[in-house]
Amino acid sequence: MNERKSYLRLMGEGFRMLKQSKQTDTAVSLRNWTFSIHRDEEWYVVLRSNRVKWVGLPSRTFAISPDTIQIGDLRMIRHPESNEVRLTIDEEWGLENKVVCDNLEWETFVDALKQVKGE
Repeated sequence: MNERKSYLRLMGEGFRMLKQSKQTDTAVSLRNWTFSIHRDEEWYVVLRSNRVKWVGLPSRTFAISPDTIQIGDLRMIRHPESNEVRLTIDEEWGLENKVVCDNLEWETFVDALKQVKGE
């Protein structure tokens, strides 16, 4: 019986994530990464890129600092010396990707995220 409950709960979570991935309240892009961000009581983020579509679990974490952004399991760190932005998703499998962008692109991206957050 526990296996059935676990399976049903997993299916329910999958359907919720599928529904969430279709909602796009706000889309913010940085190079080939597009983040769709939605907020009810918690933050929801969907990442789309050329090779990946990732739907994050609901989270209360949405932190923005000059060189670091974190939304739930998703974290971006910018290295000003090389203009490299490294995206890391800390989940069961883990995902890592990087892009290179100049100061203006990064600042525009951060400002857009601050508007989404309401800062």
